[in-house]
Amino acid sequence: MSDKLIVLSNSFLEIGIAPECGGSVAYFRTKGEKLFDILRPASSTAIQKRDPNGMAMFPMLPYTHRIKDGKFTYWGITRLVAPNQVGVPDPIHGDGWKTKWAIEKASDTEVILFMSHNKEQKGYPFSYTAQLIYRLKEKTLSVEIKLTNTAVLPMPCGIGLHPYFPKTPNVTLTFNSKNVWYHENDPIDRPYHTPEEWSFQKPKELKDATFDTCFGGFDGTARIEWPKFGMGVEMKADEKFGHIVLYTPYHKNFFCLEPTTMANNAFNLASEGIIGTGIQSIGQNETLAGEMSFTVLGI
Repeated sequence: MSDKLIVLSNSFLEIGIAPECGGSVAYFRTKGEKLFDILRPASSTAIQKRDPNGMAMFPMLPYTHRIKDGKFTYWGITRLVAPNQVGVPDPIHGDGWKTKWAIEKASDTEVILFMSHNKEQKGYPFSYTAQLIYRLKEKTLSVEIKLTNTAVLPMPCGIGLHPYFPKTPNVTLTFNSKNVWYHENDPIDRPYHTPEEWSFQKPKELKDATFDTCFGGFDGTARIEWPKFGMGVEMKADEKFGHIVLYTPYHKNFFCLEPTTMANNAFNLASEGIIGTGIQSIGQNETLAGEMSFTVLGI
């Protein structure tokens, strides 16, 4: 893969996009006198090796996060999905982040990417196409995902974004949640009320807390602030994105706050009769579309 990126830029912001690396974002930063990386920038090695794990942000589709044990039952049919990440036993984050995207259209402030997947290919056992649209407008980056079922049978699906934010001293998070759908090594496999110590309803310093946690009841708005730098970002997602995942690996220089339409392991939970998993089902030629925005504060 070439290390050349599609660069979108305006008076306030600049973003570099790598279509061949899962349609990922390589960097997203401010311009002018107050330079700041809103997302953790990718290294040149990550770009050259097409490693989305080392990028600033990647899309998740046609499902998000893990499918436990690589199988689920839908319409009475058991579907198998192979692992797609070295060292991870379950398939994770879908196909999009592992796919080379084509460029449909590009300008100084917008790019439209496209991919297609056939159920006979390795990956998700349904056929679909997808569009990924990045737009800059003043101090806001918007990202739109469109997922279309191209086969006859209804397709269970979900979409989301996986951004990596810089973890600096005193960084604070704010977002609303009603329940916890998943927490790493938690024996409870049913949603339960968000414990007070895990609540981010009011701004809270992240400090050294360790999370790999899917929250439900997300109202679509989250705010991150870096007081040391006088910077912040407000994320807004449309109503389809009822879940959000917080991932804070121990002693790393980043954390992830990931809006998603579906809970972790949603397919298997739904097959057990649990409601509210967020799974969308789209028929032939129907489209699941969702949009998220990142408005930069402090510039």
